[in-house]
Amino acid sequence: MEKILTQDEIDQLFRAAQGGPPKTRQAAQRAVKDCDFRQAGQLSKDQVRQITSMHETFPPNLSGALGAYLRVGIHANLVAVEQISYNEFLSRLPEQTYVATVSLMPGDEWAAVQLDMQLLLPMIDLLLGGSGQATAEPRDLTEIEEQILESVVSVICREIQATWRPILPLEFKMGQRLKQAQIMSLMMPGERALYLSFELLLNEIRGLMNLVFPAAISNALLRKLALQGMVQRRPSAADYSGRLRERLLECEFTSELQITHLPIRIGDIVDLQPGSILTLRHAVHDSMSFAVNGRPVFRGVPVSCGPYRGALLQEKVESQDVGRGERA
Repeated sequence: MEKILTQDEIDQLFRAAQGGPPKTRQAAQRAVKDCDFRQAGQLSKDQVRQITSMHETFPPNLSGALGAYLRVGIHANLVAVEQISYNEFLSRLPEQTYVATVSLMPGDEWAAVQLDMQLLLPMIDLLLGGSGQATAEPRDLTEIEEQILESVVSVICREIQATWRPILPLEFKMGQRLKQAQIMSLMMPGERALYLSFELLLNEIRGLMNLVFPAAISNALLRKLALQGMVQRRPSAADYSGRLRERLLECEFTSELQITHLPIRIGDIVDLQPGSILTLRHAVHDSMSFAVNGRPVFRGVPVSCGPYRGALLQEKVESQDVGRGERA
C-alpha cells in the first residue's frame, strides 16, 4: 500500500537532500539578556580610572587655594566621575542652588560649575569678615553676594585649568551666574556631558561642587587620555634601554690610575716626613690599574698630555681577572 507523506515529513526530506539539519518540533531555547540602552556610551572602567588619576592633585590643590583665600580650613575630595545626559544633571539640581558658566577657550565651549547653597553663604560670611557658620535656612543670593562669589569661582577655574593643562590645554574663565531658565538652555537635554562631583567640607558644613563639561570637550579629553594611555602601555624594551643608556652616559663617575697589591714595609711608612721620597718598587713601564668608580676596567701606564697627566690604556681587564684580584 502506498504511503502518503505529511507536509512536515516532506520538509524534512527536502532539507536532508540539501544537507541541512532536520528541523525539530521544539525550537531551540534562546538565551535572552536584559539590555539597558541608557547605559550605552557610558565611561568604561579604564576611562574612569584615567580621569580619577588625572584629578588626584585637584582636591588638595583646591583645598589649599580656597583655604588660603577664605582663611579657613577646607577639605575636598572627588566622589563621582560619570558621563550623563544634561537632562539627568538638571534633575539632580536642588531647588535653590548656584550655577555659573565657565568659558573654555580656544574651543569656544561652555562648561558649568554648581555649588550647594549651604556652602556659599558661609563663604560669603568669611569674605565679609565673619566666622563662616552655617545659616538656619538657605536663601537665594543678592546681586552683591553674587559678585563676591565670582572670586571664589575664579579660584576654582584656576585650579581646574592647572589640572587639565598637561592633558588638554584650555583656558578656564568665569562667566556669569545662570538663572533657572538659563540653566535649562546651556546644553541640549540629551547631550552626553562629563560630570565630576566633589565634596567640600567647610567648618563641619558638607556640600557638593559639581563640574559639567559638554560632549565636545569631554570627547576631546577622552581621546587625549586614550592616546596617552597607549603611549604609556607600548614602550618597547629597546626604547627603555636606549633612554636608560642616555641617562647613564650623562652620569659622572670617579676614575683613577692606581697601583694595586704593592707591598711596602711598615718601617718605610713610619719614617715618612713632608718632602720624603718613597720608593715604590714598581717599574716605570709596568702597567697600572685604571679603575672607574673603584672597579678595575683597563690596564695602562701614566703619560703626559700637554699640561695634564693622562693614562695610556693598554688592555681591558676581564671580569674573571677582577674576581681573582679581589679574592687575592
